[in-house]
Amino acid sequence: MATPNPLGSNQNITLEHNKVITLTKRTIRFSKNVYQTHNITGFSEGEVDMGTIPWGIIVALLLIGSTVGIANSGIGLVLSLAAIGGAIWNFSKPKHYGLLLTLNSGDKKLFTTTKTELLKEIIAQIYEFIESEKEVTYQVSISNSEVSGNFIQGNVGGNTSYLSGD
Repeated sequence: MATPNPLGSNQNITLEHNKVITLTKRTIRFSKNVYQTHNITGFSEGEVDMGTIPWGIIVALLLIGSTVGIANSGIGLVLSLAAIGGAIWNFSKPKHYGLLLTLNSGDKKLFTTTKTELLKEIIAQIYEFIESEKEVTYQVSISNSEVSGNFIQGNVGGNTSYLSGD
């Protein structure tokens, strides 16, 4: 899981939605981006917490709300409720899942999806594809409700198509 920075947002992680990733022996393409495969340090399942409220702010609001509540109960109550709401948000906030692409530069691209069942198989297939260095083209399509991966050019043999859907 990506680690949030002290301000509550993930460093160097870009969320990508509804993308098709095309991998060849030498390049990885999505949208208008093209990367050489030797600039990729990893493919993995990713989980990113977004929009976390820093715990320091929550504790400070709670302390200030308690202190101000003695003199002015209305303002103190509002600050205390805001702190409690922030704590509830941190425990119930949405998470983004998907295929995490890590680059040599330290940047990370998370191709988000709500379906994660077949990500491990697709990651294993990408690993085999990169290790084999065959002249083939592999395409991964990630959208909100489905993840699919298959070879679109070249001969690799075996069952190489994976699909996850509703």
